[in-house]
Amino acid sequence: MIPSHPDWRWQHGHAATSLADVETLFPGRFDLSGLDRPGIEAAIALYGMRATPYYLGLAERAGEDDPVWALAVPSPRELVTSPEERADPIGDEEPGLHPLPAITRRYRDRVLLFPTPTCSVHCRHCFRKRMVGNAEYAVTAGDLDDAVAWIAAEPEIHEVILTGGDPLTLGDDKLLALLGRLDVLDHVWSLRLHTRMPVVNPFRVTSALATALGRLRTNTLVVTHFNHAAEVSEQAAVACARLRSQGIDVLNQSVLLAGINTDVETHRALIWALMRTGVRPYALHHADLVPGTAHLRTSVQAGYALMRGLRGTVPGYALPRYLLDVPGGHGKVPLDYPWVSPGVLGGLRIEAPDGSIHHYGSQATRAPER
Repeated sequence: MIPSHPDWRWQHGHAATSLADVETLFPGRFDLSGLDRPGIEAAIALYGMRATPYYLGLAERAGEDDPVWALAVPSPRELVTSPEERADPIGDEEPGLHPLPAITRRYRDRVLLFPTPTCSVHCRHCFRKRMVGNAEYAVTAGDLDDAVAWIAAEPEIHEVILTGGDPLTLGDDKLLALLGRLDVLDHVWSLRLHTRMPVVNPFRVTSALATALGRLRTNTLVVTHFNHAAEVSEQAAVACARLRSQGIDVLNQSVLLAGINTDVETHRALIWALMRTGVRPYALHHADLVPGTAHLRTSVQAGYALMRGLRGTVPGYALPRYLLDVPGGHGKVPLDYPWVSPGVLGGLRIEAPDGSIHHYGSQATRAPER
């Protein structure tokens, strides 16, 4: 049974931070006897753990073969760090990109705003693992005043992206006050909220919050982070429906994670679960070089195989863009499967979704290859 207390603050306040908490919240539900408890506890000591009762309740069993458990509970394998991994894998804090404590700007027309480092769940693959739950990254009211003033003085910025941490861990008063200050800036045309709350603590999306977001003058989008169909619960669907009922587009970004969503059928199930919920998949991120996450990263070739398997089996508008965040703060680039390549006579060699090879242009008269 899922501890589905319908108050988001209760869920946040009762989040499990240890295996002992899991046993207290779910007496007799999970068999922990086969787990490497010392290894898990060492990983918790190093990187921390936090998971709402609601989210843990979506897991069917205790073990890394369960997608929810693997995303919520530390693994002893996090104790192994690869040489290429880095604390700040996408360059949030690179000199020149981080002018203020609450601001990162990689692109001319948009900016990241970090109002809090707090999350309801600490995802094991999180590219901001150094930041989440870390009081050293907490920002003050003065920091946010400086950030808003800085954005107001930068007329080329047309979109503000609230991220973190999770901006929806702020109470309504603080969140809406901040959004209201951004909403009056004439050069800000889009407000984007990146949040995992519809996934891990969907009770946060109350009717009152959704209505208030819908009243903002500025176009507002919510970007969720579902990685597996098991996360698309009835409660999550209600949260997303509340947002959509107020005219708020809800998009999803997922991360390609070994053993969780690299299988074509598994990922197709995620896409269709999102589509039934009215959430549009828009991005599939190649896992970043986060310390202790080598066991969750795949090769780019595995990502290509997934995208090749999905193409032609889900609607084109539901197919997420496969992206890589270039280390060092250089922005995102698409990792497109090479469907098209130059032909030897100046035309194009094309691989169709069914695997057949065709030629376009100067070679178009050639028979298809298999």
